[in-house]
Amino acid sequence: MKIRIAFLSIILMAASAAPTTPAFEKMKGLAGEWKANVPGVGEFHDKFSIQSGGSSLLEEMTEPNGTSMVTIYYPLDGGVAMTHYCSAHNQPHMTSVSDAVSTKQLTFKTVSVDNLKSKNDGHMAGVTFTFKDADHFDAAWDFKVNGTSAPHPGFEYVRVK
Repeated sequence: MKIRIAFLSIILMAASAAPTTPAFEKMKGLAGEWKANVPGVGEFHDKFSIQSGGSSLLEEMTEPNGTSMVTIYYPLDGGVAMTHYCSAHNQPHMTSVSDAVSTKQLTFKTVSVDNLKSKNDGHMAGVTFTFKDADHFDAAWDFKVNGTSAPHPGFEYVRVK
């Protein structure tokens, strides 16, 4: 009897709507496969997939050299939060600071970084997504090292499928 009640509770929890925000719904629109040819660097391949019953968005980014990184996005406080699992071996936690619905841009700024030995070590400090249409978006990443920003624009993505 206890097992049946526990199973029913799990089914009922899964049936309820996942928490969301307008900005997170905009991010969920990226679900699919993308590519960007970044000048001087090469072709990046990204795959976005909706996970956890609709409560998170998983991005798998593959760099031209085959290295991959993962970012998880989720709704938080009316916006979107994310954790980026970087090939620099640290994990920046960022939150959105703009409204993707009205501006067609969503800007994330770092609030903390796990596994950062020194504040001068290289880490992602932010990213701005610019939504052009259903099949095109730009991502401008900001990498910070020794207290200095090194912007990485040029990620102009095109939907593959």
